[in-house]
Amino acid sequence: MRYRGGVATASRKSPTVVVYGGCGFFGRLVVNDLLDHTDAQLVIAAVVVHCAGPYQSQPPTLLRAAIESGVHYVDLAEDPEFVRQTLIFHEAAKRVHVAIVSGASVVPGLTALLAQSLHFERADSIRTFVAPGTRGSRGLATVRSLLRGVGRPLPLLRGGRETVVRGWSEPEWIEFPPPIGWRLQYLAIATADRDVLSRELEARSIEFKAGSEFSWLNRSLGAVSRLTARSSFPSLERWANTIRKCLKLLGWFGTDAGGVIVEVAGRLNNEPARQQIAVTAAREGERIPSLLAAIAAAALLRGELTARGVVPLSTWLPTAQLFDELCLRGLRVWLKQRPDVGWRLVNDTAEVRQ
Repeated sequence: MRYRGGVATASRKSPTVVVYGGCGFFGRLVVNDLLDHTDAQLVIAAVVVHCAGPYQSQPPTLLRAAIESGVHYVDLAEDPEFVRQTLIFHEAAKRVHVAIVSGASVVPGLTALLAQSLHFERADSIRTFVAPGTRGSRGLATVRSLLRGVGRPLPLLRGGRETVVRGWSEPEWIEFPPPIGWRLQYLAIATADRDVLSRELEARSIEFKAGSEFSWLNRSLGAVSRLTARSSFPSLERWANTIRKCLKLLGWFGTDAGGVIVEVAGRLNNEPARQQIAVTAAREGERIPSLLAAIAAAALLRGELTARGVVPLSTWLPTAQLFDELCLRGLRVWLKQRPDVGWRLVNDTAEVRQ
């Protein structure tokens, strides 16, 4: 990373992006992507791209500062309450011509765009599955966020009704495109996709599942979840730093490929349908949660993102441009149009509609 006096610089006079939390795990990935794909000068300091998670229980201090300063705001929040609270700043941001892109991570941001790309007339159910790259070392905040949900009550929307399950429950084998293959997935943590997808795409059932490539690790967390539900078994969050170090060592035995699947069920071409669309990275799969924030910041710099106030996550980026941006970064887009057929590599948006 090219730094000078705490600032990552481009080679000529160019716009400036201030990245809060830019020295953290995902913050570094956002900075690297912006350096590769824009001519911006990056200041690793206070506002604009907020990467300083975990977002749970954080006050909207940085968002207020951005609006007061008249600068656009982007974050990678997946926490439902954090993303929800940005809505109250919609009118204030519009008055000063500020864009708020909150939730520019896998969920809800990338999930919303991928679900929208399938062009269902009605999306009854939207499910997201994540296979993270194992070799990429996770920051302490990321590990804490994951462990916080193990065995805890997890609110879900199913059939238009609120229900509660336990974090890290309901295991399911899901086939990802190559080079990932089959992964054991669990209902993991509460995410903002429930609010965003029900509001913007009117989905009535919404789920988020995740799982390591090590099935024994997934099953172990599932066992802890059951113990927590039935007893006073202590939260794993207190051992987050130790577990993070163990995961870092474990990563040497894994792969750094990663991917995300979005499955939509509903009405398509006036017929009942279920389709899956996936994004994979053959290497450095841990980049995927950081890419959308960098793409959004770059679009704001170029003047392409013109919406102001809280930006709808499902429509701010045209599907063709989303695919181009992912391809530019070495990622692949895949489509499975029926459960009984295999994955097909998508070269352009016309293939999605075939």
